[in-house]
Amino acid sequence: MVSAGDARKVLVVDDDADWREFLRLCLEELGYEAIEAANGQEALDSLARQRYGVMLLDLNMPGMNGLEVLERMPRGDPPRVVLLTGAAVQDVGGALRSGPHYYLPKGASRDQLSLLLQSLDT
Repeated sequence: MVSAGDARKVLVVDDDADWREFLRLCLEELGYEAIEAANGQEALDSLARQRYGVMLLDLNMPGMNGLEVLERMPRGDPPRVVLLTGAAVQDVGGALRSGPHYYLPKGASRDQLSLLLQSLDT
């Protein structure tokens, strides 16, 4: 089970450094601890080292994409996964059906991120 402290930890996985930084800054303003990973392998390494309450995961990354990260994630008590993509929600339906995942479009505002995280806390 994810501890209360770990629940406030968010792993941000995206190959776009500017978007990753924007998300990290928003998360920190909202009281979360944000850890960044630039690719799928960094994400898996980070997941093996510590627990997270939430993982914001880009679906379309070079090398290992988001779906491959989901398939290779450590078993046990995984974080809640929010899929990040520039694609329309109907284009990510398969990924959303592969587990209890959530969706946040790239370019979302700080308020949209806040509302999504609040819904995950309930």
